[in-house]
Amino acid sequence: MADTASDLDRALETIRSVHLPHPEGPLLECFLQDAIDPEQAARYMLRRCFVGRDGLDLTPLLSDWKQLIAAFAYEGPVHQPPDKGVVANVTRRDGGKCCITGLSNSFWDALVVAPILPTTKIRVNKMFSQSLHEMLSAFLGPDLRDWVLSNAASLNAYRNHWLVRKSAASAMSQGFFQFTFSKGCEVQYRVVVVRIGGPAWPSIIDKTPVLRRGCFADHSTSSMYTPDVSALQILSRFAKPIRWSLVAREIGKKPESVTRLPLSSLWRVFSDHGATTLMMSWRLVPASIRIRAYRGLAFLGAHMYGSSCSLKVQQLPFGMYLKTSSVEWHEGLANEYGALQLVRCHTHIPVPRPLDLVSDSEKSYLLTSRVPGLRLGMCIDTLSDGEAKTLVCDLQKCLGELRAIPKEVAPKYVITNVLGKACYDYRINAGLDYDEGRGDFVGPFVNEELFNETLRVGGCFSSQRTQDCLHAR
Repeated sequence: MADTASDLDRALETIRSVHLPHPEGPLLECFLQDAIDPEQAARYMLRRCFVGRDGLDLTPLLSDWKQLIAAFAYEGPVHQPPDKGVVANVTRRDGGKCCITGLSNSFWDALVVAPILPTTKIRVNKMFSQSLHEMLSAFLGPDLRDWVLSNAASLNAYRNHWLVRKSAASAMSQGFFQFTFSKGCEVQYRVVVVRIGGPAWPSIIDKTPVLRRGCFADHSTSSMYTPDVSALQILSRFAKPIRWSLVAREIGKKPESVTRLPLSSLWRVFSDHGATTLMMSWRLVPASIRIRAYRGLAFLGAHMYGSSCSLKVQQLPFGMYLKTSSVEWHEGLANEYGALQLVRCHTHIPVPRPLDLVSDSEKSYLLTSRVPGLRLGMCIDTLSDGEAKTLVCDLQKCLGELRAIPKEVAPKYVITNVLGKACYDYRINAGLDYDEGRGDFVGPFVNEELFNETLRVGGCFSSQRTQDCLHAR
């Protein structure tokens, strides 16, 4: 059978088989995946790195790639052009709004007329070696390569300057934004936020839509040149490589040894007793007063921390979270409350402490503590290889503790929720036909066979069938 793998597939497989230290693997993959012609870039990589029977040597290519990225990455203060006339004209041309975010001027984050590409960073004709010239051509293609080597950005101030918020210009230079342009219409563009790295994001990232549409136009009607899209296309091609190079720098600053933090401590034991005593006293307060207090804290938390990714969950002051649902879903919150208690009772896994569960005629409220730390998704890119191994070991230990939890409720049933009642899981519901009598809950099940059969036939088994099985035992 003929080999149908493309050059790109072979090149990517080669990179992944070498097991480069993180993040050199993703960094080198960007040379292929973000190139203007990925297949051409892959052929260049395979041809250059081929060393005969010994396979491929990626070291020289990776070294040149890092040097090429450094030529287009710049950090430092954003300087406006010295010509005040250019500043005034560009401000009028761009309509007084940031070309990246679409935001207006702010006292705390002013609009500035900034260069898209500093001219000192793109004068690379003489400083580049032959191998870097070839790599630049393989990555950008001949047209954008010629644009870079001709120093086109220095020829016209209006083509290389735009109106942006100061923080947005800084974030752009760090690879947090990518521009894509509509085919056949280079004035219309989309701005995409690049979320590589973390956990510390520039604040402007949270104020920018994940995908924003814009258009370069002369709002002054003075027939001024609009920003040169070639500069933005080049920076956008280098956005992800720049992000990974900055991640590599951050990882390089970390100590080599990785210490595993203990999952439990004496402090947790003492704090558990103190919090339990305090919450027992608080739960003696009438439910209506507690609910009013939680609503007030939620209002305050929304102003302090903003809304969360879930409309049902709000971070509160004093290290707490509040989850709200309609009263029809009270059983779901009750199960979550019980699950947190169960995990805290039988394991050392650091999960939130369930503090209160209360309802009125319309809503149910689950109050929990906040677990110290950062969301893994915000910092997983910046984990070193040693930290990643520690994370895997910690997760394996947590899963082992979860599997060892004894089932002490509803002994007649094998599969239930933590309260011994029907189970709720959106993944199960997605594969079942909706049953008004059953609702969104399934089970409980007397054995695993019934559970599996329910999934296979789309929920044809009713609770009566389960009861029949119980009586037949």
